[in-house]
Amino acid sequence: MTSHWTPTARRLIDKRLWILGYISEDFQDDLRSLNSLQQQGSHIDVYADFAFMLQADGQFSGQVNILALQEATARGIAPLILFHNFNGKIFDPLPLRSVLSSTTTQRNCISQMLHLLPPNIAGVQVDFEGVEAPYRIPFLSFLESLRTSLHARGLLLTIAIPAKRSESEAPGYDFAGIGRFCDSITLMTYDEHYSGGAPGPIASLPWMTQALDYAIRYIPREKILLGIPVYGYVWSSAPTQILPMRDIPELAARTNARILWSDSAVEPYFYYWLGRVRHTVWYESELSAKIRLGFVKSYSLRGIAIWRLGYEANRFWQELTSKLKR
Repeated sequence: MTSHWTPTARRLIDKRLWILGYISEDFQDDLRSLNSLQQQGSHIDVYADFAFMLQADGQFSGQVNILALQEATARGIAPLILFHNFNGKIFDPLPLRSVLSSTTTQRNCISQMLHLLPPNIAGVQVDFEGVEAPYRIPFLSFLESLRTSLHARGLLLTIAIPAKRSESEAPGYDFAGIGRFCDSITLMTYDEHYSGGAPGPIASLPWMTQALDYAIRYIPREKILLGIPVYGYVWSSAPTQILPMRDIPELAARTNARILWSDSAVEPYFYYWLGRVRHTVWYESELSAKIRLGFVKSYSLRGIAIWRLGYEANRFWQELTSKLKR
């Protein structure tokens, strides 16, 4: 560990428990994340701004959310600038292939990332999803080089990685290597069932437990942030829609749905009909989230990472403070 962290990074490192929130926009001028940062700032230690998208030529498009940065700085919340490969529809593996294909393209990518960083941040978060098996080693060497560059500037390298339960799942991610090179690691324990697939729990408890049990074999527990979803999905014959936790009670009331509880998944779900079309909703509620928050203590983790700020209901924060009391 470097001893000359920036003051922002130092303050974050000294915190025993991290509550991280992701900031993102679903549409132009979507202010829900920002409002959440303003209203719930006292509960949030660090946020990651879903800022820059990797393109096929190794360049990045996007921008820093300046309002969030100002808000966070005023409240003593540590900012992380996030670099991703989400093209608006999918996490695209093609730009990753081109960047990871040589040390030169990796170096160019890293120097560009450093160039895009604003002052007074705690570090960077890498959210490169869909790293393919042949790129397992190049991805590690990319992370190692990035870490060296960031640490030289007193900044942290953090990452979001897929939840996996065995070596054969997401083989492009070497958990042991990632655990060595990264200062903090969000385990994305959500989207067990996702918009492109069949309906089912967002993060059933057995699945989450297996993913955690796998992760702690390779990654130091004090680096792990447990991914907490605050949303659900509506599956029907139409394209699947994401449904923020805060909007679910109103939808259930409007469609006269009866909320059911899955004992095996430890998660709520319900059905409703529009005309002849059946809609299935699985989602994380304040109660199911509260149960998951208990994992932080029982597994001695560093904290939680919430996807995403602005989706959650106010009561979620009450459950969070009662469960993870400072």
